[in-house]
Amino acid sequence: MADADMEVKPQTIFSGFGDLPELGHVIAHEVTDYGWRGLTQDGEVFEVKSLNGHKAAVPEGEIIVQCNGRAIGRRAIVHPPAQIDIDRYLEEFNRAVDCYKGNNLVDALAASHAAVNIAPTLRAKFNRAMILLASGQWQEGLAEYEQCEEFEPFMRPPVREALDAGLQPWRGEDLNGKRILVIHAHGFGDTLMCLRYVRHLILMGADVVMSVPAELARLASQWGEVSANSIRFIECDYFVPFLHLLRRLQVEPINDVDGKYLTVPQHLVDKWRDRLGPATCRRVGVAWSVGKPSTGDYPRTIEPEVLIDHFGLGVALHSMQAQQSVHAEIIHHEFESFSDCAALMLCMDEIVTVDTAAVHLAGAIGHPNVKLLLSYWASWRWRKPWYNHIKICRQTSAGDWASALEQC
Repeated sequence: MADADMEVKPQTIFSGFGDLPELGHVIAHEVTDYGWRGLTQDGEVFEVKSLNGHKAAVPEGEIIVQCNGRAIGRRAIVHPPAQIDIDRYLEEFNRAVDCYKGNNLVDALAASHAAVNIAPTLRAKFNRAMILLASGQWQEGLAEYEQCEEFEPFMRPPVREALDAGLQPWRGEDLNGKRILVIHAHGFGDTLMCLRYVRHLILMGADVVMSVPAELARLASQWGEVSANSIRFIECDYFVPFLHLLRRLQVEPINDVDGKYLTVPQHLVDKWRDRLGPATCRRVGVAWSVGKPSTGDYPRTIEPEVLIDHFGLGVALHSMQAQQSVHAEIIHHEFESFSDCAALMLCMDEIVTVDTAAVHLAGAIGHPNVKLLLSYWASWRWRKPWYNHIKICRQTSAGDWASALEQC
């Protein structure tokens, strides 16, 4: 979810900046006691304060946006036919966020509809998409989510690269005899989760090529060609991000669970077994945080000390993530790729992880004993049971990881 209180640095008009990118328009503005404030098409609320006793006034035409003293773009100022009440928009926007985080989805959806009706900003639409998805209305939510990603700041860089190269997005056209590029544009977990759908494209008659980070190339190659070239040099008829396959293939949060769809070479598993040596106690693979946390994301970090205290003595904890724990009680390993991590997982008696790529990897390779520690307010993705042998252990109240661990 996005927050309503966005960038609030003063924005000033200057001339002579040359060609600057056009940013989202200012769609509402109002005079304040300290100057004026505006609401942009993107959903950013900003304030312009008076300086040196001179009251800042709403200019005509456009403003130049600056960051750290440098001009970064232009915002046109539009005058809608009806005045937009910024306070009322923020009230409904924030109510939607609060209700969503409290798992009150009925009121969250009503508030998000109200916010969009007052001002159809991208952030309000994006939040509504998240609430629709959490409510199980996946096709409506995925459609709005995808529409938001057609614009900055939600457009993913690999998608921008593909569009700039002149590649054609796949919108559901017949794929028989066509070459389609499937690109890693979201998180590692999303790509691992959606690799299963490459076979559906193949069954539709497509020639599939994938663009994924090097860490995923070995695993992804089990389903077809993986190109090491930059996206702009790959020839294809269409392209699609892995996560967008959920909409294109009409995936719904119903209780159809796939078995394992990725394999790990036995020689790689043997290499890790030899490296670990004979087991002297129970081995548990753990992951306690996400690689790149973002503002407003679902809570997905548990302190390593909590895991250490939970398992106690007589259990060897092995890290399943790249970030190194500062605790000697958690054994850290260096991985060349996700294949190495998958092989190490198969040497573990159990996997216990927060909602990060590790859980998707463990599920995709069919590890028989996986516990997912899920926060009280959690991702819409887990409305669907994606994998066999994964037990979801969800907080019974916000922030209470102990309640989740008790279910392990």
